[in-house]
Amino acid sequence: MKIKDSFILGVIMSVAIFFVFYGVINFFTSYPYFSQSRDSLWVYIISLVPNLLLSRFMLVKWEYESLGKGVLLTTLVCILLIMYIVLK
Repeated sequence: MKIKDSFILGVIMSVAIFFVFYGVINFFTSYPYFSQSRDSLWVYIISLVPNLLLSRFMLVKWEYESLGKGVLLTTLVCILLIMYIVLK
């Protein structure tokens, strides 16, 4: 099955993967959802790791340039938001 190479689809896929992994990690830890302490920073960072791996595969191995750019941009924006919210 061929995936359409679309920037918007990359953004949507990246946000969905982030929230899925964030929910799974929070389900298995004792931190409440969207806690804003420095101790929970690792939950956000680990939730972004699959996006970085996905962007690498899309850009280099599978040659989906627009999808990879969408995933990479969303990951960068999420990192900046996490730094602003948690480290404020």
